[in-house]
Amino acid sequence: MMQQSTIIIILLSLFFLTGCWDEQLLKDVALINSQAIDYDSENDTVKLTIALVSGNSNEKVPTNTTIVSAEGKSIRDGRTELDKKVGSELFASKNQVTMFSRKLAEKDIYAALDGNYRSPLSALTARLAVIEGEAEPILHAETENKPLISDYLRDLLISAEDTGAIPSVNLQNTLTTLYDDGQDIVMPRLKTVEQKAGAKLIGTALFSDRRMTGELNSEESIILLLLANSKKGAHRMTRKVQTDEVDPLYDYVTVDVENMKRKLRVKKNELGNFEVQIDLVLKMNANEYPGDDLYKRHVIKRLNTQLSEELTKEANIVLTKIKEANCDYLAIGRQVNAFYYSDWQNIKWKDVYPTIEMKANVDVEIIYHGIIN
Repeated sequence: MMQQSTIIIILLSLFFLTGCWDEQLLKDVALINSQAIDYDSENDTVKLTIALVSGNSNEKVPTNTTIVSAEGKSIRDGRTELDKKVGSELFASKNQVTMFSRKLAEKDIYAALDGNYRSPLSALTARLAVIEGEAEPILHAETENKPLISDYLRDLLISAEDTGAIPSVNLQNTLTTLYDDGQDIVMPRLKTVEQKAGAKLIGTALFSDRRMTGELNSEESIILLLLANSKKGAHRMTRKVQTDEVDPLYDYVTVDVENMKRKLRVKKNELGNFEVQIDLVLKMNANEYPGDDLYKRHVIKRLNTQLSEELTKEANIVLTKIKEANCDYLAIGRQVNAFYYSDWQNIKWKDVYPTIEMKANVDVEIIYHGIIN
């Protein structure tokens, strides 16, 4: 009798079960895997180019990409125009990379992101990048090792993040900073390789509020990440430490950062102006040095001194460049807000930041040099 009652209750409960109200079948939609956005200043329009994964139904893993473009007065308008060209409804839930032309980045980055933030189906982990020149051609790049351009671009950015060459920049962590008065963002910069043979990482784009206002090359980008206390990746660097007239290949040392300690201090001087001092201690691993003799103390001491002086010089150049771009990537504004709140309330930080004095000092110590000598 108990079993019959249980069965009856289960059967009656089935009438109260409902399906997913927002169910979308994959056969009814087209999934955007990457997108590139260009700006036409003459017509005041944006060009949205998307990469859709395509292939026949017998393929377990799609191996083809379809590229579609459309123009509109805004990003959402461009999506509407794309819907007219694609036979299925477009969804960005599987988007991996969103790229902006430099012209668009210098105008306003948020205008291109607003629609993504307002949609509950946007992929929050999609990487963001600025493309030198127009953004569309990079989606037409042909790569041998990756048949899908979206996978290639995603892996290119993620591998650079993992080695400490660029910061991790995605849709989610960018929104928080865009609305933060005390910090600015930076984004990876890419360019299309000649003959559409792929893409190349060329550094980072500096932003002030929502506009790109400057740039750093690849070596300077690593220095900026170290100043920002980024401990992800090896931050590999190659520097010239001597001059060999016989073979220049012996002039360079390549080092990885094994350990680091950063101290950032913000204070007011006797004139009431803000000053910033950054002290950076780097423990290095020399993983290539053809000059050899790393077992000798005086050689290690000389390399430590040379690298400390060179990186200190480079760090101060980077500080000058981010000030000129009015890009507060190091979140100095947050420090002022936290420890000098009354001053923060009475100043316009974007006017004060470029005038503050910022100095860096880098101390390098090579602690490892491989398994030889």
